[in-house]
Amino acid sequence: MADFNFEKQNLPQKVVQADSSLDIETGRVSLQSEYVEVEGNDPILAEKIHLINDAIDEIGFTWYHAKLFCIAGCGYSIDSQMEMVQVTVRVYVDYQMLGSGFPISTEIFYAGLIAGSIVFGMGCDLIGRKLVFNSSILLTSIFGFFTGGTDNYPMYCIFMFLSSMAAGGNLATDVSVFLEYLPSRYQWMNSSMALFWGIGQTIAALISWAFIPSNSCAGPEYCPSSINRGWRYCWYVNSAICLLAALARLFFLKMDETPKHLVTTGRDAEAVEVLQKIANKYQRTMSLTLEQLESCGPIKQDYFDPSKDGYNIKALGKAMLTNLAILFQSKRVARSTILIILSWAFIGLSYSTFYNFIYVYIASHGGDTATSTYNAYRNNVLANFTGIFGPILAGFTILIRFKMFSREFVFGRRGTMIFGSLASMAILFAYTSVRTAAGDAGFSAATYFFTNVYYAALYAYTPEVFPTKARGTGVGVCLIAGRIFGAFAPVINYFGAQSGSSVPIWVCGAVIGCLSILAALMPFEPSLKRTV
Repeated sequence: MADFNFEKQNLPQKVVQADSSLDIETGRVSLQSEYVEVEGNDPILAEKIHLINDAIDEIGFTWYHAKLFCIAGCGYSIDSQMEMVQVTVRVYVDYQMLGSGFPISTEIFYAGLIAGSIVFGMGCDLIGRKLVFNSSILLTSIFGFFTGGTDNYPMYCIFMFLSSMAAGGNLATDVSVFLEYLPSRYQWMNSSMALFWGIGQTIAALISWAFIPSNSCAGPEYCPSSINRGWRYCWYVNSAICLLAALARLFFLKMDETPKHLVTTGRDAEAVEVLQKIANKYQRTMSLTLEQLESCGPIKQDYFDPSKDGYNIKALGKAMLTNLAILFQSKRVARSTILIILSWAFIGLSYSTFYNFIYVYIASHGGDTATSTYNAYRNNVLANFTGIFGPILAGFTILIRFKMFSREFVFGRRGTMIFGSLASMAILFAYTSVRTAAGDAGFSAATYFFTNVYYAALYAYTPEVFPTKARGTGVGVCLIAGRIFGAFAPVINYFGAQSGSSVPIWVCGAVIGCLSILAALMPFEPSLKRTV
């Protein structure tokens, strides 16, 4: 297999902070004071993570990282794919099993995502990244097959809950795994990896476009399973794709536990062994030794150790509370954590609510975006395909440098989030002028594009500024916030549509714009620098 060697990539040799420098020849970065603060819960651990980063930078980018980019990206794809499946088939499942009324399955789906963020997201800090990374998509696939085979609404909701729980927890792990193996000069790839989100949505939309129009009933009046099998086909095909991704993780990537997680749980020897294994396989130099790690001293013994603590609720709960406390260990770190959680909550509520309410608003103002089922799914495919390119743009914008007042600045993660949120707000407000199906298709595509610019930067920024020991917990908490608030969108849409009010659409658009303020207030900027 061809090896990857991008060591002469042209990147800026300076970054904003005077206390941090990137050496292009070696790829090493000096220990930065702001990230020492992030890891301030345990200075010994911070130094060990710094040594691990030195070793990763010394090895450089290899074929292993390229495989991990694609296979971890599949986690983004699967999460969005299964969410899109639920959205596109819900009405036909309701026709067959529920009739009409409040969309219960949507709330059950969000409940599964929330449960997954708790169990898998926080769990990966306790039991390790590898187990969650390898099992979550496999479970998503298995329960997805069962969901497609159900014949009554309660069983459909139960298996959909289990499938969404696994998919939702997977997303909390993928970005952390990739970040913890990635050389510092390639951290921009953490943003671009979100392009798989759009790929997953596009795949699900294509599958729905293929099966729903010609294999679905017209309404709840007469909807037996014999003429309404399109939604089942969607679940089966999407679950089969999930199964292929799960098998690729198990047999093609064969990922070891991340070295950074290993040192956070006192397994220094295993961490060195994992890094040496990669270096040997790709003929790279790796000078880190076990003696160097051990010379730093012992880390705090506040981590969860199954061999001593056992898998009991009390031990797990104590470890989880310890990790949650790390997210608020100082004023600056607490400020960062709160702003990130608020960002996830606001985007979770506002975007989902806006996208549901926009059609109510257009209809109440004389517009007509109605089209055939075939064209509706076609437009959905085009919009989601356009969204793939938002994260690619985000990967470039974080590298932009400019001078102002005789100082050099990096556009960075925060600048990209500010740009993405303001552009999304402008497009969403302009969306309210749409009165035709063609205009709906165009503005829908633009919305997906610019919102994914914001999402890509936020997804990458979130794990980068959380302490290593509590990284999965932090990402999990953010996903929980986004999904709890997102679960209110169907409720608002259901009752708001009946009242005819257009207030929510303007409030949600303004909230999306306010995300730029939250981004500007975030205290850390990891772009073109290395997290400890």
